[in-house]
Amino acid sequence: KNQRSQDYKEMSTAYRPSHADATYDFKYGIRAVAGGGRSSAREAIGRCAAGAIAKKLLKTVAGTEILAYVSSVRDVQSNVDLASFTLEDVESNIVRCPDQ
Repeated sequence: KNQRSQDYKEMSTAYRPSHADATYDFKYGIRAVAGGGRSSAREAIGRCAAGAIAKKLLKTVAGTEILAYVSSVRDVQSNVDLASFTLEDVESNIVRCPDQ
């Protein structure tokens, strides 16, 4: 509703660093340069907040810890010991790959 497409005109020639628009374009073939698409922070924040709440509830109520990490970047594959890696291992690496 409050999206102003003209504010995004220069984004049609280059992907924004650290944004999901390049990934979304490569994966789905859709380039939403006007903002407000599925990769928009305004749209994604609800899913992120719900996931954070669910993660805390699962740990508190059921003792379940949810861990995620980057398993590959292009042709580079990780070699992670699934039985022993920790959140600290993941967070200690800028790429979030606990074996590097």
